[in-house]
Amino acid sequence: MQSEIPQLQVITAISDADSEDFVAQLLFSQGWSIIFRAFEFEALENFMASRGQGLRTVIIYKSDLPGYQSETFRNLSTATTTIICVDGVPGNSHELMTHIRSQLRLPLIIANQGASSSITDPGKIQSQILIQQVTITGTTGAPGRSNISINLANYLASVAKVRLIDADLRAPSVEYLVGRSQGTNQSLELIFLDQEVKPVLLPAQDSSKILITDLGALPPLEEVVNDRRWQAGLINQILDQTTTLIYVCKSSGLSLIRLESFMAQFPILLRKIPIIYLLNQSGSTREDRALERRFKSMVQAEAHFVLPKDPRSTTSFSAPTKRGSTFTKEIGKIASVIQSGH
Repeated sequence: MQSEIPQLQVITAISDADSEDFVAQLLFSQGWSIIFRAFEFEALENFMASRGQGLRTVIIYKSDLPGYQSETFRNLSTATTTIICVDGVPGNSHELMTHIRSQLRLPLIIANQGASSSITDPGKIQSQILIQQVTITGTTGAPGRSNISINLANYLASVAKVRLIDADLRAPSVEYLVGRSQGTNQSLELIFLDQEVKPVLLPAQDSSKILITDLGALPPLEEVVNDRRWQAGLINQILDQTTTLIYVCKSSGLSLIRLESFMAQFPILLRKIPIIYLLNQSGSTREDRALERRFKSMVQAEAHFVLPKDPRSTTSFSAPTKRGSTFTKEIGKIASVIQSGH
């Protein structure tokens, strides 16, 4: 169980008081913690020396800071400290936050250079795999988020190291599903967050691994963006670093109504995240076919997949095989879309 997760804290280093106040108030409104305001470089340097290197820190600065020297300033950047320059960024909330958030996102990393072909063909691996941070969420009502998270993680683990994090603190189920399965790939690392410690950050990222996070059901996005409690802080941090969002809904009328509500709220997010929509547990009845048509009409402009009912998916997780089930083949297609970066 993950018991200790470092909290991201922010330092402003902006000499103009009005400009600094605008930035600080904006960050505070997003639930960020401002721990120090530096109005000249020496004060910043002394504070960082006393703070040490063990805590994750973001320094937001302008180069007109008294005492600023570019080379000396770059030395402040470490594995735990990110420096973000806001010179020339327009002074409005949206563009400023978009710039800051974009600097905090981890870059995509290329791995497995020596392999060949496509992951969807057993034994043939794509020549370049984009290491991404995939977040899986969806409607309430148990649409199968955790099951899809495990199946997708297990599928990708056949060709890469994968870290699967159960960040569904309201209804965690990854550990239970894995425990009743026939086993998972050895390249799959499992991490379970502990609600008792009130985590606001995921564990430090391992750039050699694909990160898949089971986020659980999202509260209304308007609440997520404006809420300052730790749960919203964790969700915001996960969404900030997400490179692909997978949204799962069940094959039911109520689930599609909730999907429609999410799609209406999605523009509230400060940046657009590539998204894949999944209709899960689709059957073959007349009602199921009608729901599938409705789903496809709603998401026709986006990447989307329909996953059939498959009881084996909860105990025998998907992996590339010559004779995989329809469910597994669809998981493979989703994996390929993720790797291609859409």
